[in-house]
Amino acid sequence: MAASRYLSCIVVFYAVVALAACLDNGLALTPPMGWSSWNHFHRNINESLYYETAQVMIDSGMQAVGYKYVNFDGGWWKGHDTGHAVRNSSGYLQYDEKEFSKGMKALGDFYHSKGLLFGHYTDSGTHYCNGDKPASQGYEKQDAALFISWGIDMVKVDACGSTVKPETVIKLWESLLNASGRPVLFSNCHNGCMLQAGRASWAPWCANYSNMWRSSVDIGSAWNRIMNNLDTLAGNGDKGMPGRWNDPDFLEVGNAPLTENENRAHFSLWCVTSAPLIAGNDLRNMTKEVRDILTNKDAIKVNQEYAGNAGDRLYQNGPAEIWAKPLPDASDLADAKSFGVVFFNRNGTNSIDIELQFTQLNMTASTQCAVFDIWAQKQMPHASGFIKQVVPTNDVAFLRLSECQHMVG
Repeated sequence: MAASRYLSCIVVFYAVVALAACLDNGLALTPPMGWSSWNHFHRNINESLYYETAQVMIDSGMQAVGYKYVNFDGGWWKGHDTGHAVRNSSGYLQYDEKEFSKGMKALGDFYHSKGLLFGHYTDSGTHYCNGDKPASQGYEKQDAALFISWGIDMVKVDACGSTVKPETVIKLWESLLNASGRPVLFSNCHNGCMLQAGRASWAPWCANYSNMWRSSVDIGSAWNRIMNNLDTLAGNGDKGMPGRWNDPDFLEVGNAPLTENENRAHFSLWCVTSAPLIAGNDLRNMTKEVRDILTNKDAIKVNQEYAGNAGDRLYQNGPAEIWAKPLPDASDLADAKSFGVVFFNRNGTNSIDIELQFTQLNMTASTQCAVFDIWAQKQMPHASGFIKQVVPTNDVAFLRLSECQHMVG
């Protein structure tokens, strides 16, 4: 992507607010952060998992750095994996009382008492992804009302069984959530809006009626699947902004068979592209190494800040890639600029040198920047005109460039 295009999408604040207000929920002004059960547990879920995970989010320091949504996914309904999702005579879907004996309302109340938020899940179609039916198609009013009665704060609406035009489905859910009077973050999963090569269906309505939309097919912990989802963000940094974000799917950090390098690279790339940071591992048994990656305050800060573009791929040459995101500059220096920059060695067989010329960021060759290494947690010498990093295979260098100014003479 040309540097000029990368830096050209500067969005003024009042326009951002106007777009976010389409949902009338005032949410996701920064990329959402939390945890979801799906990537690690799939439909093998029970009440203890959600109570225990919420407590670990607090005790591990995750809540303190911004993680707050605790999200359900598939398999919570009565009759799961039988082909028949049980609804009562009024059409209200029933939860599995054997696995959730205290009930959904009690679980939501527990989260709220801890300062956390409650996320839930359904499918917009006639059946769920595992074939259980009926799903939400034709029962949208009941399902929205049910979720609101439980006190949910986020809902992910999937599309495995959908037979209705995506825009129609998403507008219906948006109107039901708006009418409820409860602020509910709306996550659109595959109801149109994809950015995947060969399946692209994104249109402006995607951003007007949901807070986040899946850009890709489902992720997995295999490295090539994470790379596939990352690629859907290339060239699309101009679509994400406060209230509306590209979602390349939830994090696999901490899930086998990822290495430490791959966990670090995966998290860095999601941070520099403003992707939602929804952890998907078993928090109760994560290593210190994984916890330290998920709670790196400086990496998260890059993810949560916004200055006109959500982040994009700036350069690619073989295994060498550079992803960058403009950031607000906190200094008092006139016309100073800041950036988050990820130098990425993608599937290289050896460590490689990756060089960023500051002209690629629409700065002059005489620009000087302060440099902070996010993973080494140390200030580096100032860089003038360019910066070079040696990057191991499937790993990154993640830098924050700040106080960038053209130097005269």
